[in-house]
Amino acid sequence: MWKHILSSIGIDGVAIDTALQKAAYHRGDKIEGTVLINGGRAAEPIDALIVSLHLQMDEVREDSDFAYHDKDVKELLIPIQREIQPKEKLTIPFSLEIDLEHPPTSDTNKTFLKTTAVIPQAVDPSDQDELIILN
Repeated sequence: MWKHILSSIGIDGVAIDTALQKAAYHRGDKIEGTVLINGGRAAEPIDALIVSLHLQMDEVREDSDFAYHDKDVKELLIPIQREIQPKEKLTIPFSLEIDLEHPPTSDTNKTFLKTTAVIPQAVDPSDQDELIILN
């Protein structure tokens, strides 16, 4: 019972790690990689993986106290709907295309690939990787 309670608050629960084939991409390229799901101490149901592309822009806005803001650019939903057993390792491949209009990486623009495992009634584990977008 304690294993399930600890897993639900993110202690010794499912962990994910996104592995990309490369770190730098051109606009229009496909980001290809895999998500490694590592089971925790207790079995946990996973509904889906969400792989999303985020653009972080550094600019001063009158309607915000922050010097930067994030924009969700693209999202891929990968349904899993299965239970991950303790210590199980599961690898899920994915592919996500970068739009031709995506701004290149600069001092004011950064791009991140965020992966989140959707686990009902628990802390959703996530992983974030910075990408370099070339001209």
